[in-house]
Amino acid sequence: MNDNRLLACARLVRGSRAADVGTDHGYLPMYLVQNGICESALACDINEKPLASARENIEKAGLSDKIGVYLSDGLGSVPCEGITDVIVAGMGGELIADIISRANWIKQRRVNLVLQPMTKWDHLREFLYTGGFEVTSELPCQEGKFVYSVMQAAYTGTKPPYDCDLRYLYCGIVTPDTEAGRAYYLRQAQRLEAVGRGLLHAPDGSAAAQEHLALAQKLRELVL
Repeated sequence: MNDNRLLACARLVRGSRAADVGTDHGYLPMYLVQNGICESALACDINEKPLASARENIEKAGLSDKIGVYLSDGLGSVPCEGITDVIVAGMGGELIADIISRANWIKQRRVNLVLQPMTKWDHLREFLYTGGFEVTSELPCQEGKFVYSVMQAAYTGTKPPYDCDLRYLYCGIVTPDTEAGRAYYLRQAQRLEAVGRGLLHAPDGSAAAQEHLALAQKLRELVL
């Protein structure tokens, strides 16, 4: 597996049995088992076509006894017994939040969450913060011209030890001390600036516009 985004997800898995939601071709659960990161895994998808591809790949690799394949909307049809990690990658932040919110056993068992939003990262970070989940690690990663962040989180039921401010919503706990981290800051600075310039034309949007533009400038100064 040479997908930097999925490799970053694999680095944040901590337990012995992981469920990969939206598994596509099943590469991530196969990698976890083949490399001894997990003893077993579940490959889950809402669509039969990618799930059929995952099933075929798993069978070819001789891993059918260690990786279960489930047609499921989120985690709704997935047996939760023994699951230590839930991975939800390659989706929008709103959908990831919805999938988590519909599986209350994630909270009850303090499951390790590995989350990689493609969009609406701010929505997901706010959902985690207000819902009693603490983000303990974030790994920025680059895949071609794109840069992402992979979050590791778990339910604590208490307020996280950081503020849910604009910087957190856009950058989380990513730090600019790696090439990927710097790339992530620059990309988020571009997004902040675009939002800020849009707010300049909105009624009573001046203060919010200046906040976005100031943070964009600060992120660039931290990198350049």
